[in-house]
Amino acid sequence: MKKLPQQSWIRALDSKFKICSKELTNFRICYKALMLLVCLCLLMAAWKSPINLSKLNKAKKAADLVAGTTHKISEEEEYYIGRAVAANILSQYRLWKNIALSRYLNLIGKALVLKSVRPEIFGGYHFALLDSAEANALSAPGGIIFLSRGIVEMAENEDELAAILAHEIQHIVSKDPLKAIKSQRLKSLGAFAAGEALGSSNEVLGIFKNSVLDITGTLLQKGYSRGQEKNADLGALKLLAATGYNPYALLSILKKCQAIEKKKAKAFSAHPSASNRMNYVRDALKRVSASDMRIRCIRFKKSVPR
Repeated sequence: MKKLPQQSWIRALDSKFKICSKELTNFRICYKALMLLVCLCLLMAAWKSPINLSKLNKAKKAADLVAGTTHKISEEEEYYIGRAVAANILSQYRLWKNIALSRYLNLIGKALVLKSVRPEIFGGYHFALLDSAEANALSAPGGIIFLSRGIVEMAENEDELAAILAHEIQHIVSKDPLKAIKSQRLKSLGAFAAGEALGSSNEVLGIFKNSVLDITGTLLQKGYSRGQEKNADLGALKLLAATGYNPYALLSILKKCQAIEKKKAKAFSAHPSASNRMNYVRDALKRVSASDMRIRCIRFKKSVPR
């Protein structure tokens, strides 16, 4: 066997090493490419179209509508419905522009609201005066409360004024005005919200307008149910006591309402009879105590014109 010189042997070995290294690199590249292709094939085989959440929510709403579920009005929707109801009321009654009294009324109202179970709402609570001799109080959705000049004049002290406001606040807390919207109209609102009903903007506007009329009709003509009035009265007693007012002021106001009812006046025609309300209010008052009204009486005389 012929022996190669040492340098030639090294060169031959180096050449073979380079060839092997190149083949190994090519093998690695092919292996990676093959694995990538296998992964891609597996991914394509397992791929499914993504879930469309919008369609899923729409289908759920549609199923709820078929089951008879009505549209749940949001806080923001309640606010805008309330503004429309208030505008409707103000088309029939003028505002009583008494800045000092309006400020006094809002201070009392907001003090009561802070002790309620619903102290914060979308647009906040607002209290306004109507220039009407009728003794009446109205609560629109979204925290807009009206007191007429007649009912303010009927109150003899701040606690009685607070009792009227507390009753109306409880209607807002319980969302009683919204319950006046006919259930079929709420289902129609739900259909539009779900996107399942095809209709023009005029149709949606018509539903909104009729919803506002439902509430306005309840406030001015039909009145709340006996159960709603009872809950508002009993809630008002707790609210008055929690705020530091005399709960017996509500009974005093109801006695005055009873006197007006006997004269068959229009005032409180949309409410259940005062005598029935006085019965359960008297019973509830057995569990509460009266408070000192002297300081508030001085404040009332300074703020309310006579």
